[in-house]
Amino acid sequence: MNKIKMTALMISLLLVMSIFAGCADNGPQTGESGKTILKVGTDPTYPPFEYTNDANEIVGFDIDLAKALAEKMDMEVEFVPTSFDGIFNGMNAGSYDVIIAAISMTPSRMETMLFSKPYLSNGQVILTRKDAEKISTQEELKGMKVGVQLGTTADTAAEKYADEYGFEVTKFDEIIQTFSAMKAGHVDAIAVDYAVAIEYVQREPESYQISDVMLTNEPIAVAIKKENTELHEKIDAALLEIREDGTLKKISEEWLGGDYTSDIDEELDVVE
Repeated sequence: MNKIKMTALMISLLLVMSIFAGCADNGPQTGESGKTILKVGTDPTYPPFEYTNDANEIVGFDIDLAKALAEKMDMEVEFVPTSFDGIFNGMNAGSYDVIIAAISMTPSRMETMLFSKPYLSNGQVILTRKDAEKISTQEELKGMKVGVQLGTTADTAAEKYADEYGFEVTKFDEIIQTFSAMKAGHVDAIAVDYAVAIEYVQREPESYQISDVMLTNEPIAVAIKKENTELHEKIDAALLEIREDGTLKKISEEWLGGDYTSDIDEELDVVE
């Protein structure tokens, strides 16, 4: 009798599992507007690209970009907040369709995912306190503590050059923590995306300065799951539209105070 009950229970469980499996839909989903949803993975701790404002809204350069692309593709955008150190795994697992989160193009990343045409000039720059002596060469980093965000290309580049130029790398989960650490004197410099450095200097010119040291050249683009070639083509077409109609330039001027979307140097100079 117990065996019969156990068998019946197992059959019931299998039926329930099959029902849920049948309900799972890994294909395109439709939003309240009736349009197909574009799920965007982003890390809302990285101003001016994506961050949460005082009204608890995710805003920034990449957020406006994603909305503009979705509009051109006649899609409804949905943002999926994700920590940067797990953002690529999330896309591969199907949690979202694309990543729009200041993603630098690198050869190794291009082997595992698709990239749109780059939409923003970028490289890893060294930023220091305003009251510090401005540095102009990598050799001047000797003896310094350099803060980076964990898992970023700044992290990779700093690790690469640390032994060669004799500086120490200190890693943080969020980019804002690196700036807080430098203000508190825990780090002497920060390696960070050029656009982020610009934003912080514009916001607090009395606190920060951008050095002449550029560690890399790595333009920023939309990352797309490797096999999703159809979406890749649509995003490139939409990106071309917002470039030609001036929307992309306008977004750059609003968030970065200038146009960093034209004349992008697409020749990668990346540390991996």
